Amino acid sequence: MDPIPQKRPDHLDRKRSAARVQTSPWTVGGILAVLLASLQATAAPPASLSVPAGAGALAPGLTLDPIGGEVVLTWLEPVENGHALRYSRFDGEAFANAEEIARGDNWFVNWADTPGLHITPDGRWVAHWLERSGEATYAYDIVVAHSDDGGQHWSEPQLPHRDGTQTEHGFVSYFDDAAGTGLVWLDGRHTGGGHGHDENTHGTAGAMTLRSALLGTRERFVDGRELDARVCDCCQTASAVTDEGPVVVYRDRSEDEIRDIAIVRRTRDGWSEPLAVHADGWQIGGCPVNGPDVIARAQTVVVAWFTMADNTPRVQLALSTDGGRQFGPPRQFSSGSALGRVQLVWLDDGFVLGWMDQTRDGAALELARFSIGGALQTRRTLARLDAGRISGMPQLAVRGNELLMAWTTSHQNGTDGRRITGISAARLPLDDL
Repeated sequence: MDPIPQKRPDHLDRKRSAARVQTSPWTVGGILAVLLASLQATAAPPASLSVPAGAGALAPGLTLDPIGGEVVLTWLEPVENGHALRYSRFDGEAFANAEEIARGDNWFVNWADTPGLHITPDGRWVAHWLERSGEATYAYDIVVAHSDDGGQHWSEPQLPHRDGTQTEHGFVSYFDDAAGTGLVWLDGRHTGGGHGHDENTHGTAGAMTLRSALLGTRERFVDGRELDARVCDCCQTASAVTDEGPVVVYRDRSEDEIRDIAIVRRTRDGWSEPLAVHADGWQIGGCPVNGPDVIARAQTVVVAWFTMADNTPRVQLALSTDGGRQFGPPRQFSSGSALGRVQLVWLDDGFVLGWMDQTRDGAALELARFSIGGALQTRRTLARLDAGRISGMPQLAVRGNELLMAWTTSHQNGTDGRRITGISAARLPLDDL
């Protein structure tokens, strides 16, 4: 069986009003920087890192420990009769031996909807993975456990959702909250079954929803609620926190199949109504499996996403200076060649955008570095990747003065010709960005 089942297109929807456009943060100086940065940097290539992951590993994740400053690499790995979620700490020189969070024989393993690890400001580790709940292809649950000793011991697992339906639950993102750890996910409780997204095209079931809950201080999930009643079925969600509260970005879905990126915000007044980050007007009858990313600091919110509006694939980046209430006009990257799968990470003096771009012989991981105000400083190609879904979602993390990267690779098995996945990682000094 192929270890990376592919998502099929999905179906239904409603329309969002676009957020008001604020004065563009892209100044004349920023435009000049764009022209200069179009001549890509020619610094030294990133240095490869040895990863303690076995054959068949996939779905890497990179998480920064805010207390110790270490980066933790997570991944899925085949084990006897199933899969395991494993991790390794990077101490600045090398990855340590692999350790295990959980394993099971009924996990849902997929290139796009992957397990994850979140480390809170007080050092709690919260991890999730996906377990099948029924016989249908997309019938699976989110399973969550936490550790208060840095991953050595884990709590009994529990579900953040309580609907009990054998439908899709996944595409999780996290945010920190004074009352606990927030989880956001796509929830298929109204879709009528996990047999396939295309059922909804004919109106035989309800829509995919966006939901949230808090893993509270009493180690139970509380405050479960619906954030959006109709969203795209299988694009990743992303969450961040401003000084007012969490923000969540995701691919929305209108009744006439417009699938643009939306944002919801939580302030002291509660969760806001969804607003479009930008009205791209991308009309598509199936899920592109290509979600956005978001980072936030104080009142600055940066969102990146992929779109094919006007039949032109491109990555877009927009910035808000008022906590996500309104965004400036987006900047475009790799127009005509972008594959998407975006990542954003903060630097001390700015931020980095990463994405995949189509090349003649496959794909490349592209990086662009920006000032804190959004001026483009440099852009360069970091690594060659497989252009297909097997390469998954490349991951980025910043540790001290260097950037870490991880992605899924593959090679052909010499005995039966099947492709076997693995995890690659590399490091790059920020001065070489």
